[in-house]
Amino acid sequence: MDTPLIVVTGPIASGKSVVARVMAERGGVLLDADDLAHEALEDRRFARELAGEFGPEVLVRGRVSRLRLAGIVFMDQRKLDRLNRLIRPSVKRIVRERISSLQGAAPYIVLDALLFFQYKFRFKPDLSVRTDAPEEVRIRRMMRRDGFTREEALQRIERQRPLSRDWERADVTIDTDAPIGRVRAEAARLRDEFLGGRGSWRRKR
Repeated sequence: MDTPLIVVTGPIASGKSVVARVMAERGGVLLDADDLAHEALEDRRFARELAGEFGPEVLVRGRVSRLRLAGIVFMDQRKLDRLNRLIRPSVKRIVRERISSLQGAAPYIVLDALLFFQYKFRFKPDLSVRTDAPEEVRIRRMMRRDGFTREEALQRIERQRPLSRDWERADVTIDTDAPIGRVRAEAARLRDEFLGGRGSWRRKR
């Protein structure tokens, strides 16, 4: 891949969006896998498939209601796994197409993707960054940001716990349990180090 690719990944409420935005601030193009997944949900044919799988209540005026869909699948691990299997091919295709379209047209690309390692893309990033924070910090963030109850936040964390081993494959980790200015400074330092000497700092595998 000619255009450098930075992937930012990690669990829910771990600060991925903040770090990814900082990573892109030197002229990079920021891609958010969640936004690209939403594009997949806009497809009417796929919407009908989801309605057949999870019930017509997931549709509002023929379109998928992400809120309703989340309310159904996050209560049942089997349904969540089924949704991920159904949407994965579309998301992978959209991500590949978007990255391909940016080759040679952008100084570098930053992909914000919680499930990057789980989706098993054929391409490899030039730098992968995991964001993380203590569980209690992430619970408070979800309660404040998303209006979750403590139980709902814990449920989201439990659903993602099996993914932790994959996130450990990232090249580096940024601990976001710190003042926002310090987190941004650490992300900027890592970005500048990477752009200044692409790949030279990476740990030995």
